[in-house]
Amino acid sequence: MVGEGGAARSGGGPHAAPAIPTTVAPDAGTLASLVSVAAADWIRAHPGGLVCLAAGDTPLPVYARLVALQEAGRVDLRSVFYVGLDEWVGLGYADRGSCLQVMADAFYGPAGIPVERRRVFDGLADPHAECAAVDRWIADHGGIGFTLLGIGLNGHIGFNEPGTPDQDGCVVVDLDDTTKAVSVKYFGAARPVRQGVSVSARTLAKADTVLLMASGAKKAPIIARLRAGADPTEVPAARLLGHPGLHLFLDREADGG
Repeated sequence: MVGEGGAARSGGGPHAAPAIPTTVAPDAGTLASLVSVAAADWIRAHPGGLVCLAAGDTPLPVYARLVALQEAGRVDLRSVFYVGLDEWVGLGYADRGSCLQVMADAFYGPAGIPVERRRVFDGLADPHAECAAVDRWIADHGGIGFTLLGIGLNGHIGFNEPGTPDQDGCVVVDLDDTTKAVSVKYFGAARPVRQGVSVSARTLAKADTVLLMASGAKKAPIIARLRAGADPTEVPAARLLGHPGLHLFLDREADGG
């Protein structure tokens, strides 16, 4: 999965976890291009598959490039189905920074994804009912085939926070203090968010292909912990370790270089 501008490498050491296949890009822009090509390749090869995409800052440039690839005739983003990764409980499309708002405006709308080909969490509905509905959507589409994830400063993926129980299906989670603190960057102002709803890490780990991406020096410490085989109860992304379809995409700063 190494494209132009990327180099494959693996961390390691006497007590390191099994090496994670890794692509390191020289900068964030090249990183987004490499990930978009990898995602487009999977979509072309799996029409009718189920795709789960993160709504965080790191993957957003990937979505713009995917839309550009579709406009160039290199991929049909409407050939697959989509499931939302997570949502802030209590927020909807009208709330700047909600996962629905971000993905609708950055990807689903520009890509022309019909509403019947996507199922996202409704943060304004009962979260437990939403978990059940999204679980049914995933099951009805044969499970998640491809997921693109970012990693939080505390090691979360989606809203699988440190200490979140390891379980199948979707989960309602009390947000970690770190997540609540950084939420301001999404909303533009502090919001009293306390819970999130998310596809569980265990369900994400059942996907055929898992791309985990990170950029910037601020992510280097958590990437180092992940590579060292962190405790999954402390670093939820570590639940993906050992997955045969896991591939880590980093820029040089996140790689620690």
